Amino acid sequence: MVKALLTYISHHLDEEITLEQLSKLTGYSPFHLHRKIKEALGEPIGDFIRRQRIDTAAQLLALTDIPVADIKYLVGYTNNSGFSKAFRQVTGTSPKLFRAGNILQEKAAALQPGYLSLSCEVLNLTRQEAIIFPGIGDYFSKSVYSIWKEVKAFILHEKLNEDDFDYYGILHNCQNVTPGPGRYDAAIVPKHKDIVRANKFYRSQIPGGKFARYRFCCPVSQYRSNTLLINKHLDEETPLKHGTGVSYFRFRSLPNYKEPDNLLIEWYIPVK
Repeated sequence: MVKALLTYISHHLDEEITLEQLSKLTGYSPFHLHRKIKEALGEPIGDFIRRQRIDTAAQLLALTDIPVADIKYLVGYTNNSGFSKAFRQVTGTSPKLFRAGNILQEKAAALQPGYLSLSCEVLNLTRQEAIIFPGIGDYFSKSVYSIWKEVKAFILHEKLNEDDFDYYGILHNCQNVTPGPGRYDAAIVPKHKDIVRANKFYRSQIPGGKFARYRFCCPVSQYRSNTLLINKHLDEETPLKHGTGVSYFRFRSLPNYKEPDNLLIEWYIPVK
């Protein structure tokens, strides 16, 4: 029971987590659950949750370039002062100084951030004008990211600014269902229509519709396990059903094709 609760907590760090919520999951009263968890962990559940939030934030600070302002939301804080105060109480320093000091730099190669949020958000996306770079690959493999080298070359050749685009990996099949190479396209969506000067060969659209959005950040080697957990959650813990069509990996910036580990990914899954 305790192990299941700890797993639940680690997958919902971006949400409010209360003792009352946890007691409903287990069937124990809040009083008995609090006592049972304190006996198992050696600390109150509230302290454990706070430490989990800050430990995860520290790993994201050490292993990624996600802005501090974004990391706080990923671990359940809504304002900078609250996040900084909690971070300092646990680590003894501020988030910015923690990152600047490379405190975990020597150990970073061995760390596995393993951030996964099972907070499902349903969104309706509109069809978007995009520049498409078609490819074939296995999105559980680093090799699939080679297509983003073409994207970077295109942006440089056209003298465009990377910050003027949103970046999507378009997954045309589910490789948990049909393993092996499949259609994988890199798509860049201009934030302003007047910045696109691509010839018509590249111009296309990415479909809209109803999607469930999940977030994760991990080495590419963990993609398979994370996507399996997400699909399991979608099937068993929500009233949604998988829809047809492509899904998207949305990246916060142009993916690093040389070293794609530990990118923050928003996965948009078509649902009905």
